[in-house]
Amino acid sequence: MSTTEPRDEPFETFSTATRARYGDEARGWLDGLGDLIGDVRDRWSVELGDASATEEAYLLDAQREGEALRLELSYPDGWWVETTLALEAWRGDGALRLLEQDAHGVRLLERSSPAPQEDELGRVRDIADIVRRLWVAPPGGITTVAVEVRAWTSELPERHVKAGRPFDREVVRGAADLLSTLGPTQGERVLLHGDLHLASLALADDRRVLTSPRPLVGEREFDLASLLRDTPNDLIADVNEGRRRVKERSETLIGELGCNATRLKNWAYATAVDQAVWLAENGDQAGGAALVETARLIRGLEV
Repeated sequence: MSTTEPRDEPFETFSTATRARYGDEARGWLDGLGDLIGDVRDRWSVELGDASATEEAYLLDAQREGEALRLELSYPDGWWVETTLALEAWRGDGALRLLEQDAHGVRLLERSSPAPQEDELGRVRDIADIVRRLWVAPPGGITTVAVEVRAWTSELPERHVKAGRPFDREVVRGAADLLSTLGPTQGERVLLHGDLHLASLALADDRRVLTSPRPLVGEREFDLASLLRDTPNDLIADVNEGRRRVKERSETLIGELGCNATRLKNWAYATAVDQAVWLAENGDQAGGAALVETARLIRGLEV
């Protein structure tokens, strides 16, 4: 089977998720993916290897002049365009180097591998050291946190109702109230990674980088909030231990980056609830419940 004809199991994973997300508008793009892969392979002079996939990207190992690279294909919606703009702005400083890109949804990136395991706070410190390099003056064309949060604020209570009211109304109302205040009162706006997790840390060409960005333009505390609510199932397995870990994560980020403790806490609480409702909407009731319990741990932080 030619590597330009993506009819393997990874492709089916990616194709199914893409059709579910974008419907018929993605059909033609998916049907033409083999020709697109062949075209960029020839234009960019790369050799292609093994395939893998996430729900958002079809990935092919690649090589050019002995360098380990990866071809990443995603349906070219607005997020694809904005992520490409961010990668161009970062120039490989704290993020993967972008070597080539095609507006039909293809990027050629350096290949990365998971960072070595270390203690949790060591990983938080490493992420803090890298993310400050990503917080640069934003290029044009990237959605702002203010715009995103305005939509979340207005839609969150109704989304909760449509999801079957799985959580206490007070929790959802409190998150919406916080979002309505936080969005318009942000400090300095910079280019944000947008989706930080402990697992975002990776190695690329012996450099520590942060992978899988969902870039936005906003204040730094918004970017860090997802680290407080990360690994929710682990955090709620032992509430006292989870409370301690959330507190240590918060104190580490504040100490390393000098962010505003109250805004960090409030962003973490509000976005945890918003994400919980999203999970419930998509049928993951257990995941949503774990995030709501994590939000309660965050709300108890003394700052």
